[in-house]
Amino acid sequence: MARALPVRRAARLGARVVGVPLGLLVLFGLRFTGRRAGVALVYHALAPQAGDPDVDLVAPHGEAVFERQLRFLARAFRVVDASGLPRAVAVRRRGERMPLAVTFDDDLASHLNALAILGRHGVRATFFLTGATLQGPAAFWWQRLQHTARTEPERVAALCREHDVATLHELARKLELLGPTELAAFEERLAAWDDGDPGLGTEGVQALARAGMSIGFHTRRHRYLPHLPAGALAAAFVEGRAELEELAGRPLSVVAYPHGAADERVAAAAQAAGFEVGYTGSPRAVRAGDDPLLLGRVSPSHRSTGRLALQLVAALARRG
Repeated sequence: MARALPVRRAARLGARVVGVPLGLLVLFGLRFTGRRAGVALVYHALAPQAGDPDVDLVAPHGEAVFERQLRFLARAFRVVDASGLPRAVAVRRRGERMPLAVTFDDDLASHLNALAILGRHGVRATFFLTGATLQGPAAFWWQRLQHTARTEPERVAALCREHDVATLHELARKLELLGPTELAAFEERLAAWDDGDPGLGTEGVQALARAGMSIGFHTRRHRYLPHLPAGALAAAFVEGRAELEELAGRPLSVVAYPHGAADERVAAAAQAAGFEVGYTGSPRAVRAGDDPLLLGRVSPSHRSTGRLALQLVAALARRG
């Protein structure tokens, strides 16, 4: 382990230094191939300082890093809406830049900070929203769990022992598989959530729409969809959708599945509800011929633009 840390630091430094020029070089070469592929990126919160994915369940990206990454993306890719990415991939011609979609999940106040940065670089993003905070602050179980881990770490340590896991992330993976009733009971055991984030209210959603951002659906209750019975699964694609459509001023035709979890049954339910495009959490490129309701998304590096460039090159260069 002692030797692994210096090696890991060296790798991060190398990615930071050579990642962008190497990425631009490879991406330029890929432009002149017939490869029909693109990438969707998924961000969550932004903060003045980046979080640590090894510690935080959903780590925020640092605002400065996000802006540098956005500058690189606008230069290297053809940025499109998440709803239009499959089509952009299918019609890409040799010599054209690869298409890419910038997306955000959840209903967070920092999305308005992202809006200002997106505007400076002329980038249109897609925000996948639940509508949970339209009437005021609200929190999902993983936010409560993360808050409890910060304020009462001994309580989370006891929960880990109870569920026979070693880390907060392992505990979260177990919890996301619980049914709604079991999960609600578990939430009651957590500390009260109050981290000062009011969420994205009605005016915030309207601000995104006025700025020309695209709005997608993330389901109102953010449940693990593959385990829901048929009736609850169908309801998940309806509940809260109309309210967001009214604020967005248009129908919502694209969905991001909660926890990135979906299978063919979930995709069929989304299609039956009128969705045309759906994104999972599978960290892979979008390719011509992919099922448009089971597309992948890549989570960008929290550390550097260079590391992100290498992530994108790896995803696009990978066969199949």
